[in-house]
Formats: sequence, structure tokens, C-alpha cells
Amino acid sequence: MSPHEAIRRLLWTRSGGRRIPSTRALDAALGRLPKGELFRICELDPRGPLYLLPTRELIGALASRIHACGAKRVLEVAGGDGFLSAALRQAAPGLEVIASDSGAWTDPRARMTARERREFRGINVPGVRLGASVLRLDALAAIRRTRPDLVLASWLPPGALLERLVRAPVRYVLEIGAKDGVTPGAWSWRFAHEFCEEVERSARCRLDERPGRTLHSRVTLYYAARHPEHACERVRPGDWLWQFRPRSR
Repeated sequence: MSPHEAIRRLLWTRSGGRRIPSTRALDAALGRLPKGELFRICELDPRGPLYLLPTRELIGALASRIHACGAKRVLEVAGGDGFLSAALRQAAPGLEVIASDSGAWTDPRARMTARERREFRGINVPGVRLGASVLRLDALAAIRRTRPDLVLASWLPPGALLERLVRAPVRYVLEIGAKDGVTPGAWSWRFAHEFCEEVERSARCRLDERPGRTLHSRVTLYYAARHPEHACERVRPGDWLWQFRPRSR
């Protein structure tokens, strides 16, 4: 079996449904892929696109962290096909997990950079397909409707959305992102938070071509507006976080 076929069999069923492999099996398959192929599979396979690559261990670690927060109702925003939420519901039957998505990225051009539009001109790039159970609502409208204890956000686009979530009327925001500015970065750490290293260890994403050497996921739990420890640090020139402040173009 080719490395390409092996990774596809781990990620999808023959009918196009999503799979949840073990971290060990996924790491072994990723290590055999030629460099650059993981991105192309995640970006261009018609069953995609894929950003986070959930494993059994990741789902278990996420469920444990959410239970530790005392959350009963979880809202996933920007949930796409709803796969992550469905996996959590199965792993934690006592947890109410709702997925939502604005639908903005169903048009593939909306999720591509200018460079990617040029690079993939003439190539059929898939848009994000919303799952049947996913609420078609933007993040803040979904919070108002569902009133969750915890908001789960995986691979949000860079920008102000994460900050708006942390300021929203919920207790926690659990963000799964990627390092190096691919998703919201260190500027968000102005808000009271803790890092979830036990979840990060099992997190794999489209950037992890060689997981045995380098991992790219970052998992952060923010204390949102309804948490008693919610706070936002005032960052001044010279402070370490100042270098990460948004720059006007």
C-alpha cells in the first residue's frame, strides 16, 4: 500500500466518512508521506478540507479537560462538518455538544490566501461542507442561542474572533490552534488562560508532516467573561507580549 493510500484509509472510510485513528497509527503513516503531501491531501482531497486530525487519544484528553472544567453544555464554533463535536459526544455521552458554523468557508475562495488562489488556479479546491446537525449560525449568534458553559474553537482564522469569544457570556473558551501565526497567536494570551499540554500531546494537524520530530498544535483554555478569574492584561511597549500586537497594514 502506498503512503498516500495508507493515510487516506486512516482518515476516511470508503464511503467518505471520517475516521478517528490512534495517535500511534497516524504518526507512523504521516512519517512515511513525502514532504508536502500532507498539506495537499488535507487541502485538495474532495472529502476535505482537513485542519485538525483528531485521534482517539486527543478526543479522550479533550473530554477529560472539559469534564474537569465542570462544563455540561459545549458549543463548537466554526465546526465545519461537525466531526469533532460528534466524536466528543460519542466519547462523553453525558456531555451536551452542539456544533455551529457560519458557512462562510463553503466557498473555497473564502478560506484561501491570495497566494493559494494563484497556486491552485484551475484546480478543484473543496469548500467546507457543513454537517447535517451543524447549526448555520455565526459564533456569537450561536452562543446567544445555545448558552454554553464552554466554547470549543478549533483552527480559527487569525483575527479578532477569538477575542470576541473570550469576551462573550461563557465561562470557558477552549482553543485548539497552531503555532507560528497560522491561527490566533500569543496576543490572545493577554486574557487569563492556562495551557493544556496533556491535550497538545495527542493533537495532530495538517502541519505535522513529521510528528516524531515536531508538533505544531497549541491548546489553550481561556477564562471567559463569566469566569470569576476573567481578566485582560494591559500590555505596554517593552512588555514581552507587545511584539505580538496586531499591526495596521
